[in-house]
Amino acid sequence: MTSRSIHVLPAATDNDNATRDGEWALSIEGMDGTCDGAEATALHFPTQEAAIAAGWMRARQDGVSLCIHGRDGLVRERRIYCRDPRAMARVGQ
Repeated sequence: MTSRSIHVLPAATDNDNATRDGEWALSIEGMDGTCDGAEATALHFPTQEAAIAAGWMRARQDGVSLCIHGRDGLVRERRIYCRDPRAMARVGQ
């Protein structure tokens, strides 16, 4: 199984590495066979808060980590969500 994580980072333009003014992207690693968070798998949001909210929901749903990057591209926070197998077993009962 491929390790996956979700990243919130400044949205980049298509033609270079410059960031889009004020926009943020939600990138899901391991989706469609990519491991580098390719732009094709990124969802764009108008604010960082909106991207974090969407990433938080997806990370909890999938039981993967959420990495929140700052404008400088460095990870400023990492949240790890794990599925509790005991809770999943109770749901099936």
